[in-house]
Amino acid sequence: MKPETKQRRGVFIPLLIVFVLLFTACNSTSYKGSDGIVEPSEVAESMDNSQVIVIDARSPEDYAKGHLQGAVCITAGELTIADPVKGMLAPKEQIEKVLSEKGISNDSILYIYDNSKGVYASRLWWALKVYGHDQVKVINNGQKGLELANLPMTLDVPDLPATTYQAKDANLSMIATKEDVIKVTESDNSDVKIVDVRSQAEFDEGAIPGAILYPHTKNLYSDGTFKSARDTYLFYKDLGLEKDDPIILYCKSSFRATQTVLVLEEAGYTDVKVYDGAWLEWSAGDMPTEKEEKKTPSVQDAS
Repeated sequence: MKPETKQRRGVFIPLLIVFVLLFTACNSTSYKGSDGIVEPSEVAESMDNSQVIVIDARSPEDYAKGHLQGAVCITAGELTIADPVKGMLAPKEQIEKVLSEKGISNDSILYIYDNSKGVYASRLWWALKVYGHDQVKVINNGQKGLELANLPMTLDVPDLPATTYQAKDANLSMIATKEDVIKVTESDNSDVKIVDVRSQAEFDEGAIPGAILYPHTKNLYSDGTFKSARDTYLFYKDLGLEKDDPIILYCKSSFRATQTVLVLEEAGYTDVKVYDGAWLEWSAGDMPTEKEEKKTPSVQDAS
């Protein structure tokens, strides 16, 4: 091998290593110390804390096959109602009943996980936040993250004593109604941005007029972890959304929308609401919709 070839290779390899390290650093997904997301390593450190209760938001069937040691099963559906619109947030009394029966107290520190890209865990997180439970976080990368961290799994179901949970009145500043959305769609100069977090196929079948499409799946890296706060901000900024913009999110039943609330708040967005009735309510009424091939914002998904 020629000496100059060896020299070039000797320079190229260190540069390649530096590039890989820089790329990895830019895609750091660590949320240690954040308000709404907790790392599996932090869960491991909290296993002996009696105030910490981990909630498994997967299906009862998945829970029965094995779950984090000490975790209780609460599905997102337990905190919803079916009338007048399926999947809407349950009333205060229902929240109190479910949490009391599961052994959760007002001072409990709650960590929630699922195996559905954070959708069900985030829906529980959002519901609990609406009713004033601030000590609640979603576990980054869910079940997969816990398993990668080698946390203990079990078939045993914990027997927590019942409590008397007292929820606060719903924080309506976190919720958008159909009337709120109508005002935006009928206004020629509203500064409210409506974001549809459904898939491209769902969006093409019909959407709320003026909505911006950004599927909730784009909030994750390819390994299933939440995108960093920095990357989240950059991608939503490319959509034309600034941190102080009033934003309304929706999907089919606003489960996926709550996952987007979580990452937007972590990225510093301060005025984000969920249209809880969502597409199910909007499409059931005599509401205007857009159904056509639309040019949606093209944002490359970083993985």
